[in-house]
Formats: sequence, C-alpha cells, structure tokens
Amino acid sequence: MASTTHTTNSSSNAADGQGPRARSPLARAWISIALVPAFFIAAFAVAQVIYAQTGYDPSAGANPPLWADLAAGLPALAILLVPCVAGVFYGVRAIRAGVRAGLVPAVLAALLGVGAALLVFL
Repeated sequence: MASTTHTTNSSSNAADGQGPRARSPLARAWISIALVPAFFIAAFAVAQVIYAQTGYDPSAGANPPLWADLAAGLPALAILLVPCVAGVFYGVRAIRAGVRAGLVPAVLAALLGVGAALLVFL
C-alpha cells in the first residue's frame, strides 16, 4: 500500500502567502506611515531642485511666480502623498480583513496627506 503522507516545503508556504516575506495589510500600513519622513525629505529636495532650475530661491526671500510654485509644489506633493495613500489603502484593507486596528494608520495617513496638501498650497 502506498503512503499518503503530505509533506510541505518552504516554497509551497511562500507561494500561499504564509512565508516570511508575507506581510499583513496592517503591517504594510504602518510601514507606509514610517516612510513619510523619508518621502518628505525627498519631496523637499525635489522642490528645491526645481526652484533652482527655474531660477527662483524662495529661501532667499524671492517671491516666485505662481507657475514656479506649481512647477515645484505639484511634484513634491505627489511624492509626499505616495506613503499617505498607501497607508490609507492598506489600513482600509486591514479593516476589511477584520482587523479594527487598521483604522489608526488609515486615519493617521489621511491626516498626514491633508497636512502635506496644506503645507504645499498655503
């Protein structure tokens, strides 16, 4: 008689999403929140480079025209909103999966996104 034992190896667990690389939506939401400072620095650097390319330096007291503000502000805002949108997305996904704690990073990411928009446009 043949033995009907079932053995699993680590590759089948990883394919099922149970491996060490699998992360829950809640963990991804918190990772997104943790990345906000790095994206803030990157957005600031991009905005400064664009201001320098347009010939205006707002830190020196120059008052750049609206087109220069938009040319620097919109890409910076887009960069800064990436982790905020990801935090909301994964927080809501965690809530839908039954993890009520996903509400905290979702709300926090939304508030950070609104704050980023206010920072750029005001």
